[in-house]
Amino acid sequence: MRRPLGLTAGVAVALLASACGTSTASQGGASSTGPIRIAVMGIFSGSNATPGSDNGLKLAVDEINAAGGISGRQIQYKEFNTDITPQGAATATSLALQYQPDIMIGYSVSAGLKASISQINSAGIPVIHTTLDQITSPDSLGSQLTFRLQLTTSQFASAADDYLFSTAGVKSMMVINTQDAAPTDGGSQILSEAAKGSITTAHRAVSPTVTDLTEPILAAKSMGAQAIWEWGYATTDALAIKTAAANGYHGDIMTFSAGTAARVGLIPSSLLTSSIYSVSATCSPNVLMTPQAQKYDAAYQAKFGTPVNDSVESNWYDAVYLYKQAVVQAGSTDPKKVASALSSIDYQGICGEEKADSHHNLLHAMPIIHFPGAVPTLAKFVTNVQSSY
Repeated sequence: MRRPLGLTAGVAVALLASACGTSTASQGGASSTGPIRIAVMGIFSGSNATPGSDNGLKLAVDEINAAGGISGRQIQYKEFNTDITPQGAATATSLALQYQPDIMIGYSVSAGLKASISQINSAGIPVIHTTLDQITSPDSLGSQLTFRLQLTTSQFASAADDYLFSTAGVKSMMVINTQDAAPTDGGSQILSEAAKGSITTAHRAVSPTVTDLTEPILAAKSMGAQAIWEWGYATTDALAIKTAAANGYHGDIMTFSAGTAARVGLIPSSLLTSSIYSVSATCSPNVLMTPQAQKYDAAYQAKFGTPVNDSVESNWYDAVYLYKQAVVQAGSTDPKKVASALSSIDYQGICGEEKADSHHNLLHAMPIIHFPGAVPTLAKFVTNVQSSY
């Protein structure tokens, strides 16, 4: 759980799905004829939505359809608003299954996928998701249908810690996390790894709706912390960065969504500096120089008239192509055959090599971004990042 733009107390659960793409067929589902249907599961309305987050998926669908579709079949898709709550995701899943999809792509909140898995297992639909936490591992979900196109909480923590401790030479650090599943687990792992490295730490767990971080920022300054590792949402990222600037804290600040926070106006871009970091939960192909990433960025600019940024769920672009390759490899859209193909797939996408491990994790590398002159710049591309779940 990490990318929604904000949290407000008593967020209303969105019960209605918003339709996108081509038409929404009233009959059908997984079959060998007619359109292939994708149910896109994301946060599409309310204060937690990121406008344009689905642009990568739209681009992939347009490209594949223009090239003849998947095995001669065109792709249709429909979006379902999961909101940030387990009930919101469960309701969206119920609506999505009425659409009779061949594949489900999305889910960014771990508890939401966990709340939806019984429906998904009963329907037998494969899922390519972008959640982080251990509760959405295949063992925890009791499912072999789910594939994680995102790093786990463990991978994010270890990759960022390696950068802070080994590359930046941090010896003292304040850890701040919001009190929900992935940030809590992430905070615990950060503290554990810091202890192993003899890093001096202090820790604060805060509400996801926190509006004042003065105390932990002043505590970080008082202890001489060389870094703050703040794990929450774009709203808490922005609050940490603003509060640090207002109180004269000049150390490094590691976040998930600093770029998004500035892009949507939560902080001025002038607060983005070489000391502000993001672990890039959306794989940020805009800072990678691979041929796949450069091709994607050019196609994105041609379609949307603006460069791709780290607010876009670029993982979803790769997810559509992963599904296409799995169908071709399986010779079928049969869910079990597709899931089997995904478990052995090896695809070079815009996010790097995507190859399922024994826990169905497809990604094993992570860009760390910083912002010299407010420009998103690759600080380090951490590779071979493993997860135990």
